[in-house]
Amino acid sequence: MSSEPTYDVVWPRSPRGVQQQRRAPRLESLAGKRVAFLWDYLFRGDELFPVLAKVLSERFEDIEIVDYPEFGNLHGADEKERVGRLPDDLRSRGVDAVVSGMGC
Repeated sequence: MSSEPTYDVVWPRSPRGVQQQRRAPRLESLAGKRVAFLWDYLFRGDELFPVLAKVLSERFEDIEIVDYPEFGNLHGADEKERVGRLPDDLRSRGVDAVVSGMGC
């Protein structure tokens, strides 16, 4: 017998908390689509989204922007409720695509 200590070996990664899901198919174009802007009101979205809206409007014919105030601040005390109803909010507004400006 060796006098050297022995150690159990463990894997440093934990099991995945969220299982991978298939992504929705990509839109071929944003022309004629409704695009929602979502923001957590934390980092310069008030500067970024107007510029992005202008560029998208110049690039894609008949694009319609649903601006972030329509959805409110998606970060804060009521975050869980807001995010929970987001699929219904997007569906009821006929949104085709989302630009999410959330910080990490």
